[in-house]
Amino acid sequence: MAKALQSLLIILGLILCFTTPVLADIVTEPRSDLTLEKLQSQTSNLIQQEGRATLNLSNYRIDLSHPDREFNRQFYQEINNIIIRASSAININFDNSLILGDFDLYQLGIASSIGEGVISSLFTEVEKAQIKQYLTVDNINNQLIPQINVFRGTLYFNNTLFTGKLDGSDSIFLQPVNAADATFQADANFNQAVFAREINFSKATFQQSANFLSSQFLGQVNFPQSQFKELADFSQSQFEALAVFNKVVFNQSANFSRSVFSQIVDFSQAIFSDRLIFAKSQFLDSVILTNCNLDQTVTFRDVYLNSLLDLKDAHILNRLDFSNAFFTPQSQINVSGLAFDGTEAKIIGQPSVIGKLLRVSRLQGNETVLRNLIRNFRSLEQIADANYIEYQQQQLKLIQINSRLFKTSWRKIFTWSWISLIPQWMSLSILLLLGDYGTNISLLFSLGIISTAFFSLLFWIIDRYRPHISQPIIPTRWEIIFMLLSYVFLTIVSIFNIFITTNKPWLTLITIAVVLIPIPSLITSKIYQRGRYHQLLDQSYLVENGAFREFQISLGRLPIMPRFPFFRDRYEPILWSTRWNWLNYYNFSFNNIFKVGFLDIRVRDQHLPGLISTLVWYQWSLGVIYIILLLWTLSRTIPGLNLLIYF
Repeated sequence: MAKALQSLLIILGLILCFTTPVLADIVTEPRSDLTLEKLQSQTSNLIQQEGRATLNLSNYRIDLSHPDREFNRQFYQEINNIIIRASSAININFDNSLILGDFDLYQLGIASSIGEGVISSLFTEVEKAQIKQYLTVDNINNQLIPQINVFRGTLYFNNTLFTGKLDGSDSIFLQPVNAADATFQADANFNQAVFAREINFSKATFQQSANFLSSQFLGQVNFPQSQFKELADFSQSQFEALAVFNKVVFNQSANFSRSVFSQIVDFSQAIFSDRLIFAKSQFLDSVILTNCNLDQTVTFRDVYLNSLLDLKDAHILNRLDFSNAFFTPQSQINVSGLAFDGTEAKIIGQPSVIGKLLRVSRLQGNETVLRNLIRNFRSLEQIADANYIEYQQQQLKLIQINSRLFKTSWRKIFTWSWISLIPQWMSLSILLLLGDYGTNISLLFSLGIISTAFFSLLFWIIDRYRPHISQPIIPTRWEIIFMLLSYVFLTIVSIFNIFITTNKPWLTLITIAVVLIPIPSLITSKIYQRGRYHQLLDQSYLVENGAFREFQISLGRLPIMPRFPFFRDRYEPILWSTRWNWLNYYNFSFNNIFKVGFLDIRVRDQHLPGLISTLVWYQWSLGVIYIILLLWTLSRTIPGLNLLIYF
């Protein structure tokens, strides 16, 4: 029994040895009441802290709850006397103190009028220059303050508890303000304050409203892990350096409207239980809202965004409003991992603009995000934005297929899983290049016009230029001029439009060139190599229906004339003698590509060389594919048109 007791005592002793330093850190010095005598003693015996004389009022219980008490008046007067008499700045340390009642912080500063030549002579020339500089920065949002309170030294409020209101308004803080782990049980007012150096309110708790209205933060702003239980008002403020609000909890509204953020502002992992307002604010650098919980409306109305707005892995339960926002060309919104966690969750912005700003880093893990975004914009009838998100989705899908196709181990090449990716890769690449996956109607029309002009010129050459026959057929000079000028004009305008409307114009042009040039060029060269030895060499290969001249949609019409004799009598060769003859070849190509035309022009079926027939059917086949792609694109870009096409 004795040995067991001895062993237990040894174990307890070891535990105490190892835990004593920890307990020592946890237990703080007890607060003693600050009396007038103690205050006078501290003002007479300044300590050194961070290389500067410091008035040490830490670990005190300072009772300012009775305004009529003599202590209250003496408290501010004693501190002011030592500050004013000092030739250099003096720090004030309230660390771990308990301040009862309202604390008029502004009374501890040096009161000075503002204006040229009226700044207090107590300041050094450097300090006077600083004060003038800070006050001329937008003159505190164009609101003239007749008198300002200047704090020359550093203020320490670490782990300080304020039971009453704190008033530090209309003040300039030339040195840092440290209030880590501070607790403000009543209102904290820093209205129109100027913080020239870094401020630190990390893990601070504001149990009532925190007012930083029209304040200027010229140094780094630190509010990490702090908590605002009531309104946090930073409206009309100016942040010139990094602003850190990560892991902050806002239980009520957070108002940053009309503020200017010159550098990065970090709200990562913050919780906004109520509204977040950035209306008419300016963001000159990145805004980080990663892993945030946005429970109510987030207002970015009329903001100016010049860089990245990062919403990665954020959770929204209500509206994200970007109405009337101005975005510079380098601005973008990262929505990778963005979660729509409520039925009211939606993103609102200017149609045809907001969708192009949203970015997703990769497809894997963001499938739900993209679906939610597409559904979001379709519910708002912002079809262009929904289509752009879907276009971005398919681009990411193509990147994913490319990775699987070209970065596969050589052992897996030519397996069925690998081979099945090839048609997916080809079809998706073509759809993205020739119409941005059904989202770019302007690009698709340009491709159709290029195709129409190319085949019109080709059929015109084949039909009108037959030099190696007994009686050569050659077009007139005016016909040559009109045909060539029209072809060049339509092609150049279409190519120019392609460069405007797509991100990969060269790849698009290469794709259309591969489709248009090789096969028609080969057929045309064969025609002129072999020569033409058949009847009706002196007549056109194209015939027109002379029974009518009207605009027709010819989706199901074939490019050759019918065999039934009654209908064949209506078709006659096109006229070569007229000056507008060259338009017939455009009409024929429009019928084959766009499936519309004013004249029913087809190719004859008698004495027609097989190569010419092959070329005509090649163009008609391309036209079928083109019109399907065109109708699909129109149905996706024009609301309600898909229903009309269906009927």
